[in-house]
Amino acid sequence: MTSILLAVAGVLAVAIVASLGFVALRRRAVARTLALPPAGINEQGYMRIGGVDQWVQIRGTDRSNPVLLWLHPHGASMIPLTPLHLAWEQHFTVVHWDRRTVGRTRRAPHHGTEADWTFDRFITDGIELVEHLQKRLGVDQVTLAAHSQGTVVGLGMARRRPDLIRAYVGMGQMADMARNTSIVYERVLAATRAAGQRSVTGKLVRLGPPPYSDRMGWMRLLQYTMEVDAEAKAWRNVSIIRTLLTPGYSVRDILGWFSDIMAFPQHLYEETVAVTPHTLGTTFEVPILVLQGADDGFAIPDLARQYVDSIEAPAKAYVAQEGLGHLAPFLFPDRILSEFTALVNREGSRG
Repeated sequence: MTSILLAVAGVLAVAIVASLGFVALRRRAVARTLALPPAGINEQGYMRIGGVDQWVQIRGTDRSNPVLLWLHPHGASMIPLTPLHLAWEQHFTVVHWDRRTVGRTRRAPHHGTEADWTFDRFITDGIELVEHLQKRLGVDQVTLAAHSQGTVVGLGMARRRPDLIRAYVGMGQMADMARNTSIVYERVLAATRAAGQRSVTGKLVRLGPPPYSDRMGWMRLLQYTMEVDAEAKAWRNVSIIRTLLTPGYSVRDILGWFSDIMAFPQHLYEETVAVTPHTLGTTFEVPILVLQGADDGFAIPDLARQYVDSIEAPAKAYVAQEGLGHLAPFLFPDRILSEFTALVNREGSRG
């Protein structure tokens, strides 16, 4: 028996070592892909923002390019997804920022407390970050690229400090979350019944329709939506691979990336589901542009369009992305980039 156990342990050890070796080789390949020319910029590290250490990455092929600040969705640092957006770095100096809720900021020694995880705090932090970028990069304004929950942060920044913002571009735009959640539930329930997915249908029926007083009810609805969303499986594969192959990411970083989604305190959930056009604002001094997947099953396109229709701004636009859903910025980044740059150049010049 001992010899069998030793043999099994030996096989497992070889498999683990081989896997680690394969990951190391792939990481070196990714690192080569991420190399930038001498005229470029590649910086990452902690900035003291809002009294805590927050992780910021700045990359681009040409320091003279305009600056683009990505505002990530809930629970997902975008830094492991950097290889997906290399084409963006040809046009912009791209800044990824781990807000207090995710990534190396959440795991920093001095990361603050969950009591500070509010939209007001995130907006204030974002403005302070842009002020840092002004000094570091010598720019007057930045363009905001916001996705999902990040759209609330981005619109708040644009309202408070329009002098810092060249244009706002929302993707997976949040608008009226109470109506949004009800529509999502109804559509997912109908889709699972039509597809004969009895297990998921049963779970949805037991969960019941929104509103949910507890955050876990809403998170279960998101989980069930992922089970019927056309892009979800591809997204899971992409996110897992990219996180494992991120150069410099430790085991702690990797495990943290996958646990960040659960870092969602009740008070932040309540703020999220209370989002309405009124809380987002409808009067802006900067161009407000929305690129929405026409098949977005999480942020309902009709609500996003209605919200844009209600906005007063120097320039505004709503562009439906046919055939794309909520995760389009990560699964189809080059297509989104093409639409993004055309939209910003056209509408931004009017502002």
